[in-house]
Amino acid sequence: MTDFAFVRDSFIEFLLRVQNKSEKTARSYQSDIDIYNEWALRAKVDPIHIEYRQLRRFLAEQSAAQYARSTIARRLACLRSFFSYLEQEGIIDGNPALLLQSPKLEKTLPSTLSEDEVERILDAPDMKTDDGLRDSALLELLYASGGRVSEIAGLSLSDLKLDQNIALLRGKGGKDRYVPLHYLAIDKLQNYLTSARPCLVAKSKKGVNASDAVFLSTRGNALSDDAIRRIVKQNALRAGISRPVTPHNFRHSFATDLLNNGADLRSIQELLGHANLSTTQIYTHLSSARLKAIHKQAHPRT
Repeated sequence: MTDFAFVRDSFIEFLLRVQNKSEKTARSYQSDIDIYNEWALRAKVDPIHIEYRQLRRFLAEQSAAQYARSTIARRLACLRSFFSYLEQEGIIDGNPALLLQSPKLEKTLPSTLSEDEVERILDAPDMKTDDGLRDSALLELLYASGGRVSEIAGLSLSDLKLDQNIALLRGKGGKDRYVPLHYLAIDKLQNYLTSARPCLVAKSKKGVNASDAVFLSTRGNALSDDAIRRIVKQNALRAGISRPVTPHNFRHSFATDLLNNGADLRSIQELLGHANLSTTQIYTHLSSARLKAIHKQAHPRT
């Protein structure tokens, strides 16, 4: 009997080394596979040499347990990939998950910030403090680049080409891209790098060997994804915005504002680092929704 833990670990290694998946993605895959394996043990079925109808039972139980459709769809996608790997390695003869249909997902429009909300958040940091200068540069960069929180957290000093008005964002699956930066973002970054970052480096226990990450904590360590999320949340509250605000709201606002001001979808796709244009097309729906709302509010016959 094939050892499940061994093939699972081999699959995770394959995701990391061959497919260049991020550590976060690999952990998510492992979590979903472990949940599947726990079900297989309870159902007394072989988690590797399993039939299509048995997998349907797994999905049915997931649905009965009232997991979100998006969660079930993600776990099915994970299993398809896992069994595809097992087939590729000659461990099984066919992929039993290929015939399974993903649950239909409700289409939800991404949440964006109004121009006023963006301005208020960007103006919220205390420019008299080191962390305030850092937050100001960080927030401006989020909106200027449309970068994912992981891409902003992963920025190193060598990724900034401020003399060329660009920054290198290291995207998912090793897909790097250069994004242009406007003068406000460059000014705030230069101000932070010159005036505040050296002070944050000095607070690091590593001294001159402190992280080369662009954005540092008050202890001189690289800011994590979660730390950046907290900074965004704190400055949104400081700006008087009580609803939840995340770095991804800036990404959505970046794309929507570009589209509303005449940018084409292909350019926005490249700037966001989307592999498929279909992912970017959701912003056309968002733009249409905003136009409908404006029409309803402003037209005298509505």
